[in-house]
Amino acid sequence: MLYCHKCGVNVLGSPRRCPLCQGDLSGTADPEQNVFPVIPPVPASLKRRLMTVIAFGTIAVAAISVGLNIALPFGNSADAEGGPVWWSFFVIAGLGSLWLSFLVINSQWWNIPKIIFLQLFVISILVLLWDFFTGFRKWSLDFVIPILFSCSMIALAVFAKVRNLKVQDYIMFLGFISVVSIFSLLLIIFHVVTIIYPAMICFTLSIISLAFLWLFEGKSLGEELRRRMHL
Repeated sequence: MLYCHKCGVNVLGSPRRCPLCQGDLSGTADPEQNVFPVIPPVPASLKRRLMTVIAFGTIAVAAISVGLNIALPFGNSADAEGGPVWWSFFVIAGLGSLWLSFLVINSQWWNIPKIIFLQLFVISILVLLWDFFTGFRKWSLDFVIPILFSCSMIALAVFAKVRNLKVQDYIMFLGFISVVSIFSLLLIIFHVVTIIYPAMICFTLSIISLAFLWLFEGKSLGEELRRRMHL
C-alpha cells in the first residue's frame, strides 16, 4: 500500500502521485488491489415491478371482460334497438382513461401544480367523450366539469399555501383555469345545463381567483406573462 507523508493518507492501487497534493508516495504499489468498492447489481426497482403488475392486471381485466361479454347471455343480449350490448368496450375505455391520466402524472410528478392543470383538462375531455358516447345526458356539463374546475382552483390555492410555493410556480396555472372557468356562466345563460349550482359555484370561484391574482399578485402575473410571451 502506498502512503503520502504530507497528507498522512494511505493510497490504494498504483498511482504515481498522491491524488490530493500530487506529492511523492512511499511504499509498495499493488496493481491488483481494487480502488473502487464492488457495487452489487441493483435489482429491479419496486416502481418498475409495480408498473409491470398493474399493466398485467389491466390486460387481464380487459381480456376477461371481452371474454365474458362474448360468452355470457347478458353479454350478447339485445338492447332497446335490437343490437348487442358491448359493455366490455366501456371497461376497456375506462382502463385506457386510467392509464392516460397516470401517464400525465408520471411525466410531471415533480411539478404538482402542472399535474393538477394537465389532469383537469385530460379528465374533462375524457368525461365529455364518455358522456357523448353514452347518450349525452349532459351529466358531464351539469356536474363533473364544473366541480372539477372548482376543485382544481381550490387545490392549487391550498397546495401553494401549504408548500409555500413561489408565485411564479403556480400563478399561470391558476390564472388560466380561472379564465376558462368564467365560461361556465355561458352554460347557464344559454340553458346548456339543467342543474345550475355547480356552474354558478365554478363561475364565482373564478371571479374570486382572478380578483386575488389581479389585486395581490398583479405585478408578478404581469412579469410572468411577459417572460412566457418573450415581451
